[in-house]
Amino acid sequence: MAKYINQSGDTGGGDLTLLQKHVNKIIVKSITITCTHASNDLVIDRLYLDNGTNEFDILHAVTVPLGATLLLDEGFNYDFKNFDLKIETSGSSSCSIIII
Repeated sequence: MAKYINQSGDTGGGDLTLLQKHVNKIIVKSITITCTHASNDLVIDRLYLDNGTNEFDILHAVTVPLGATLLLDEGFNYDFKNFDLKIETSGSSSCSIIII
């Protein structure tokens, strides 16, 4: 089961929950994050796992240029029983996220 998310603009200094623990019971094989804004690069402040007590960064301060796609497809093991998967972006850019 794939999950598709379109994010318009940045997350406003907060975060967006992509996968919620105990709700999105999927095995994550890959994540693509595409910058879809017409003029601004996408800044991924953080892509991280959160268990409510601790947070573990997967990405930190990564810029995705206009029209480019970031692919995460190796060594990713999402534990849906214990973690939310969250993203925080800035730079007033939009993105499309596909989780397979």
